[in-house]
Amino acid sequence: MERILITGGAGFLGSYLCEKLLKKGHNVIALDMSDGSKVEYLMDNKDFQFIQGSVLDRDLMQREVKKADMVFHFAAIADPKRYVQEPLTVLEIDLQATLNILKLAAQDKTKVIFASTSEIYGRNPKTPWAEDDDRVLGSTAINRWCYSSAKATAEHYLYAYHQHEGLPFAMVRFFNVYGPKLDDLGSGRVIPIFLKQFLMNEPVTIHGDGSQTRTYVYVDDAVDAVLKVAFCKKAEQNVFNIGRTEEVSVLELAKALKKVGNFKSEFKFISHKEVFGDKYEDIPRRVPKIDRIKSYCNWEPSTSLEDGLKKTIEYYKKKII
Repeated sequence: MERILITGGAGFLGSYLCEKLLKKGHNVIALDMSDGSKVEYLMDNKDFQFIQGSVLDRDLMQREVKKADMVFHFAAIADPKRYVQEPLTVLEIDLQATLNILKLAAQDKTKVIFASTSEIYGRNPKTPWAEDDDRVLGSTAINRWCYSSAKATAEHYLYAYHQHEGLPFAMVRFFNVYGPKLDDLGSGRVIPIFLKQFLMNEPVTIHGDGSQTRTYVYVDDAVDAVLKVAFCKKAEQNVFNIGRTEEVSVLELAKALKKVGNFKSEFKFISHKEVFGDKYEDIPRRVPKIDRIKSYCNWEPSTSLEDGLKKTIEYYKKKII
């Protein structure tokens, strides 16, 4: 049994990781700024501990990282609206706190599993993106890029700490993970935003013309990938894309939700500027190559978009009743 610390452990992905790691027989500590509602059902497990606290609390992090055998660092701000409106908070949590955690982990060579992002690639026009492809970003005056830059800097530090201090690590770059418990209805990322509008029978607001494409991977598949990477020796000191490879436009996603949920809402098209102001740039395509994780860890996603949306809609319908 290993003692595993999960920062952001009561968040969306973190809560699923807690459950899966407990089932594997590990001792799990979830650290999160929230009230822990997403992991409340785990509280009676003797091998589980929830700590409400911030990754910016240096004393707290020093104590908990010191006691851990492995750290899953998943605490981050990943909401596009927040990294446009609150760039300083994003940089403090996603960069400053991360660098402190990596420094602490390096002292005892405690393995770190780092949650990175597909935002790393920026607006590189060459898709699909492989892990070693170039990063193409906009101006530093555009707040939209602070999240990508924070995560990329943390990746550089992981490579450096391994080179200089022998820190073991593995990194995962997520491409639009979705599922139950993702965000509150109407906030955060696109699926909960669309679902609130559908469930309230309101017009569904689509940014731009809806032609921008993404890929969507169901949470169970994504967590399975994380665990395979985390416990695969061959995967250490490497980075892996986690996602599906089927491109879906935002308009196609809205149509799929409407069909699967048997909703009636019409679509309303609005400009990005109306939503985000002048500090945002959209990315027209975002598609991963997943050859590396297939080769190293024998993983590929198995949940279709339709099946994943069905499960997600069922969850949020119950939340709204």
